[in-house]
Amino acid sequence: MKVTQISTKTKTVEYDSLHEFYDYICNTPINEAFRWEKHESVNAGYGFTKTHSFEEATELFKSGWSDMATKLVQRLKVVESKTEPTMKPKNVMSMAGYQAIVPMYLNGQPNCMVSKKMTPVKQKVITLNKSIDYNGGVDADKIIEESIKAMQIVKKLEAQGYRCNLNLILGTSAGNQTHLLKIRIKSANEKLNVSKLAFPLVHPSMLRRLYFRWIEVFPGVCKDYTWGYGRPNSSSETRKTMAKGEYLLPNFIKKDVNQIRGIEDLENL
Repeated sequence: MKVTQISTKTKTVEYDSLHEFYDYICNTPINEAFRWEKHESVNAGYGFTKTHSFEEATELFKSGWSDMATKLVQRLKVVESKTEPTMKPKNVMSMAGYQAIVPMYLNGQPNCMVSKKMTPVKQKVITLNKSIDYNGGVDADKIIEESIKAMQIVKKLEAQGYRCNLNLILGTSAGNQTHLLKIRIKSANEKLNVSKLAFPLVHPSMLRRLYFRWIEVFPGVCKDYTWGYGRPNSSSETRKTMAKGEYLLPNFIKKDVNQIRGIEDLENL
């Protein structure tokens, strides 16, 4: 866990993996603000969270949301012909090959033959931050639909030759505090694992049970958070906290996902 105080009001907390985040929320005691308060991570209802209990949410987190993973496989299909090659042929000079360079051959130079060698295509690495800043009035099914769009965008970009780091990002404010949580859920050297990402990226309980638990245990959270777990950050507020070269996948993606052709299309989602 990395904690950065980026202003007197705003603190960023980063986890390098889903496992690190899960260990933290399960093994950290309830903080002072929530010690004697109602815990919505446990008490929130099914309609709001799409799980019956905190235990059910953590089990889906650990074992995978198989029903959604199956649906996602169908939703994430892309046109294979648009997939960028990862290797390309390059002409090299060697002692053996398919064509001789006559002047070099006549001069007795050993590396006078042209041959083909497959070399890796340089792929650009980008970092995507998927916002899950949904307020309590947003329907759980709407959260699912918007989150599926984000996974489709990642799939399309990787099919076009980009390698994507993918983070979950969530900022909330209460009183005189703003907490920005960032969790790395996929690294650029990993393939898109639908089974692994279905729950953290798509399920409403990632926000409405597991993030609520994080607020309940993170030290120093002010008492104002107990009155609704904070006000979600706007997209503009979240963008101000992001590093240069990172791209935001906002909580509501208005652009037609089928029109995404590259990173230039991420500016106005």
